[in-house]
Amino acid sequence: MVAPAVAAGFGSGIFESLQTSGLRRLTANRNFTVWKPQMEAAFHVSLDEVVLVEMSHGMPGLVTREGVFSQPGPDAVINPMTGPIYVDGIEPGDALAIDIMDIKTGDWGYCSGRIFELRDGYAVFSPTLRLPLDPMIGGIGVASDQGLVDTRAPGDTGGNIDCREVRAGSTIIFKSRVKGALVGMGDAHALQGDGEITGQGIETDAEAIIRFRKSEPLSDRPVIIRSDSFSTLGAHKDLEDAAWQATEDMITLLQKKTGRTKAEARLLVGLNGKLRINQIVDPTKGARMEVPSWVFGI
Repeated sequence: MVAPAVAAGFGSGIFESLQTSGLRRLTANRNFTVWKPQMEAAFHVSLDEVVLVEMSHGMPGLVTREGVFSQPGPDAVINPMTGPIYVDGIEPGDALAIDIMDIKTGDWGYCSGRIFELRDGYAVFSPTLRLPLDPMIGGIGVASDQGLVDTRAPGDTGGNIDCREVRAGSTIIFKSRVKGALVGMGDAHALQGDGEITGQGIETDAEAIIRFRKSEPLSDRPVIIRSDSFSTLGAHKDLEDAAWQATEDMITLLQKKTGRTKAEARLLVGLNGKLRINQIVDPTKGARMEVPSWVFGI
């Protein structure tokens, strides 16, 4: 079974220690908004290489620390992804593991037209209320071999999944559809609840310590592994269909990794699974099924 990312988590100091070790920086000014089956890579990385990936917030040129602009600026763009990142040694059909070792946010963010100061691990909501940060990567995925994919949409290859489990200490497994996978990541959030009911988390610039590895295949759709859980993801215009995608993928994964019958796997998921909504606000909705690692015998 694939091991999850080795990370102490947000605020642990791992970011500072790795950042000073001479990591290569993949800068946010090299970005894209549409995946294509064939794209010129902005960056090349090697298998098992650890890099620092910069990510801009979801609306650069539209929002600044001073507030939300009514007219787009000259550099306005929606949901840019840093990349494409070509992973040397990854072929179509391979499973690519992306380890999120740590995430560091900017010092401000925004949500629903409101600017938040981010300091000392908190978002300042009011003079009497501070919200603990839980940084995540809202957009992460690989290129499809079936045509163009907008970075604003979630799907079988990832994309704008807005899943709060894509955070420090998580490993996300993708099935590569094209040579090099052509990874993109962006739309960082300092904090977001399940469902993303406001249409945004606290959108912020961020930097992440990322490692790319080859993995054993787990599913055609993304799988998230943490030390205590496995999550399968579904995306569909109908939320119920997205939920069943995630559920059936978990049942299949449990069968594959434990040798259980389909009936046994369904029963285990039914008794121990947590069906969550990643986001309910986009035209394509997102859901996930979480199951404790011990159900897999881990």
